[in-house]
Amino acid sequence: MKKDKQFFLKELSARLGAIKAKDIMTPEVATIPEDAPLAEVAKVLMRRRISGLPVTNRQNKVVGVVTAKDLFIVMDMIESGEAIEDAASALFDPTVRFAMSKLTERVTKNTPLDEVIALVKYHNLYTVPVFEGARLAGVIGRRDIFKVFYTTVSDIVRAQR
Repeated sequence: MKKDKQFFLKELSARLGAIKAKDIMTPEVATIPEDAPLAEVAKVLMRRRISGLPVTNRQNKVVGVVTAKDLFIVMDMIESGEAIEDAASALFDPTVRFAMSKLTERVTKNTPLDEVIALVKYHNLYTVPVFEGARLAGVIGRRDIFKVFYTTVSDIVRAQR
């Protein structure tokens, strides 16, 4: 039994290390400007059936990510009267900049999946932008990771039988 566990863990680590971000990312990425109203984010998330968007500044550089979770947090702040930004109208209609998370971690197309999983897990990320140099090349969502991870686990278990 111990041998099976050791084999499984070694095989899983090898396979997750061999899968790269480029293998599971979605290359067609919708983005949202940081000065757009949050209502626009909600429309895009619903229309595209996604849970997060990379946020761009005026130079079209990715500066953060805004997710459905962020929208729920701001909804609560609006209902309680806490959502106050610089402009008076922002109390009821905050911009993406108000809700987004700043981009602190960078993933390249060649980042191994096990590293992407660690970033998502330890930094509580929902949407992971993937870069090729300074250019946004794609995005990885939690669903993408779940699908590949559990398919890999199933394949290893099936091969052991």
